[in-house]
Amino acid sequence: MIEIKITGQNEKRKLKKLCFRYFDKAPQSFTYKMLRKKNILLNDKKATGEEILCAGDTVKIYVSDDTISKLHSSGGAPVRSDNAVIPIREMIIEETKDYLILNKPAGILSQKAEASDYSINEAIIDFLLRKGSVSAESLETFRPSICNRLDRNTSGIITAGITLTGLKYLSEKISGRDVIKTYLAIVHGRFDKNGIIELRYKKDREKNIVTVSEIDSKLSQDIIKTGFRFIRYNSQFDISLVEAVLYTGKSHQIRASLKYLGFPICGDIKYGDKDRDRNLKPRPKRQLLHSYKLMISETETFTAELPEDMSRYFDLT
Repeated sequence: MIEIKITGQNEKRKLKKLCFRYFDKAPQSFTYKMLRKKNILLNDKKATGEEILCAGDTVKIYVSDDTISKLHSSGGAPVRSDNAVIPIREMIIEETKDYLILNKPAGILSQKAEASDYSINEAIIDFLLRKGSVSAESLETFRPSICNRLDRNTSGIITAGITLTGLKYLSEKISGRDVIKTYLAIVHGRFDKNGIIELRYKKDREKNIVTVSEIDSKLSQDIIKTGFRFIRYNSQFDISLVEAVLYTGKSHQIRASLKYLGFPICGDIKYGDKDRDRNLKPRPKRQLLHSYKLMISETETFTAELPEDMSRYFDLT
């Protein structure tokens, strides 16, 4: 028999969905069968699976150890690599019982690319385990997760749901039209393309590269929309600090758009200008793009301080 005590991570979730997650190798019909046979009880009472779970509830599952080993993938706690420590506490902008807002340094993965990777996701879980906010038991049925992604070499705001409530809240907000995402980029040249720019967008998924072009009204196409604003110019290196506001959220949208406009991001090995990068002192080690501000609502606006590898090119005091 397995006993699952419901904590904040799983409250407001339907019982059947918790069971689907627990028996992740089984068809959903297995859960319904176990409910009908009273092999799954909620607070020691027969359940239909439609019940909304509350913190403090107890779910008991009466199945054999052999069945569990066949139909359940152990969630467990991630194994932290001593060579890949990610200091989550130092990255926190805002922490509530339901979610985290973090300032991610460049060079860190948002999510795993390979099984051996140690990303922000794993680091968050390790951090919460050390705090006691989650347990190995609770991770069997719900795992905290990030809600937005940044490229490895883009710094700035990352959001993560600690509980199901927090994950749903942030995911719904970030995917909605009301959220305003603002980035800062350092580009080559004196930027003069202020305003909202709409472009035709195409992604080569095999090569993971984006091309953009002028909109052709005769063609079916994805359209990207970005607002750009010049902030500051450094005449010594002929570079500009530019603000970019996303009105659509496509992969590499800002990087590809700035290349098309003639102002490639400094240090961008995919869309940049290596020859001009050589003139910068010091030469950037990554694309100088930073997720600076996230406005979720009128009362919830978060900002991430510009990192030193970008601010050093401008007097921002």
